[in-house]
Amino acid sequence: MKTITFYSYKGGVGRSLTLSNIAMRLADLGKKVCIVDFDLEAPGLHLKFNKHINQSEINKGIVEYISDFQNKDFIPKSVNEYVTDVNYLGTLNGSIKLIPAGNIYSDEYWKNLSSINWKELFYSNENNGVNLLLHLKELIKKDLNPDFILIDSRTGITDISGIAMTLLADSVVTLAANNDENISGTARIIKSLMNNENNLLGKLPKIHFVLTRIPYYSSPDEKHKEIRIIRKALAAINQNDNLIEKVFVIHSDRDLEEEERFKINTISERDISIDQIVPIEEDYLMLFEELTKGDLTEEELFRFNALRESELLIEEAKNTTDKAIKINKLKKAIELNANSHEAFGLMAYIYNDLKEYDEALSFAKKAANIDNENLNYKFNIGFSLFGLLKLDEAVLVLEDILKLNEKHYGALSLLGNLYCKKLNYEKALGYQLKLVEYFPDSHGGYNSVGNTYRLLKQYEKAFEYVYKSLELEPKSSFASGTLAEIYGEINNNDEFYKNLQLSFIFGMTSENFERIMKEDEVYKKYLKEDRFLNLLRTYRIKVNLID
Repeated sequence: MKTITFYSYKGGVGRSLTLSNIAMRLADLGKKVCIVDFDLEAPGLHLKFNKHINQSEINKGIVEYISDFQNKDFIPKSVNEYVTDVNYLGTLNGSIKLIPAGNIYSDEYWKNLSSINWKELFYSNENNGVNLLLHLKELIKKDLNPDFILIDSRTGITDISGIAMTLLADSVVTLAANNDENISGTARIIKSLMNNENNLLGKLPKIHFVLTRIPYYSSPDEKHKEIRIIRKALAAINQNDNLIEKVFVIHSDRDLEEEERFKINTISERDISIDQIVPIEEDYLMLFEELTKGDLTEEELFRFNALRESELLIEEAKNTTDKAIKINKLKKAIELNANSHEAFGLMAYIYNDLKEYDEALSFAKKAANIDNENLNYKFNIGFSLFGLLKLDEAVLVLEDILKLNEKHYGALSLLGNLYCKKLNYEKALGYQLKLVEYFPDSHGGYNSVGNTYRLLKQYEKAFEYVYKSLELEPKSSFASGTLAEIYGEINNNDEFYKNLQLSFIFGMTSENFERIMKEDEVYKKYLKEDRFLNLLRTYRIKVNLID
């Protein structure tokens, strides 16, 4: 279990964000990470992971741990009641646990914090504070057994920041902005940490110095400016002593100025021009590699890099419209990660779209086998079976989806289409009516209901629902086509042709219209009419009129 403390003499230098990025990278590499918020006056780790934490679950933390001991003489036997789950599953199934400062939104937190007597805790004859924090570290090891503990320390020069750095840490990351106050204050801290008189446990922590918020100079002609900043900072830190050999840099990033977000695992755009790149991801990675020297195996790093490359290929596949390119990228992604349910799921979707249902079914089953709780993968199986006309098998899959989620749009819609194909219009109507009940804004749903009423010869109801569809989407090519078919069945040829023309104007494709013609007998009586054939020619609708 390795412990790393992140410290800054002043706030606003990106300390907590740097810790959070390192934690996510470790989790993605399959490591179990415990992050501890010792910045008790201005805690922020819970906010860095806001999307991954249920804030209402934060009840206790470091403040309660210390105040309960000092005010109630209570020492817990387990750390679990102070732990908040971070719902982030790393690429290699690592995990993150948070021990927060406490519930900062309650008045009780600030009362407990103000009640702590730090002088008595750390400078009385009993020296209880030191033992209490060592006990905390042992509880973390016993109950959570993390590979890494990352501690977010208080700013300035305080008792608790000194304890977090010297007593609990194997390594200390000191971060500073490029100004005299930051660097001189950090220099005093580093000198103190390297002083054997302050060595309580017989081992000095390893110190790393990081300059943050440094402008990125993309032009080679300006690189000397950054080099000069680094040399000046290094000289100020060392002050004729060889305390620090290397300065790490985290550049300023416009994205982070607008909104804080994780950067270390960002999937970068490969085609971005070099002058647009701010290499903050690389900055974090360089620091990460230094902090984890000797802690990660070559196999772990190789596997992680393969998984990241796989994720990048998936993103690239999503962002291209060319299906052949999509398939090629996804195949490469699967070669790198044979357990990528997302890649298999996307392949199933593409092959279903291409009407290559055997291939689609194979990929859909693989996706569902890896992630059997994903209903969209199950739906892809049902869709493929429907395309293969294995209707009874498709029914079983789709109805199983509805048992788990009765409001699954795709399953309701496809079951309606399926039972229409089986000529069981009443059953089809049952699913379609549920669909528009659950999704009252679905113009496609209303059109399906209207079409089924047409097939049942209930034309008044058919008109009602198709017009509802057109109210929601006046330029729907499918609803206009359904309206044409209703008029065709009641022998109103002028309205049939008018609405069929609107369907073509609104974008009905040759492929879709040919499928509709083959499935619906209403068109048979029009196949040899010049008016019908001329309409097809006018709108360049190319269909095979020979069955």
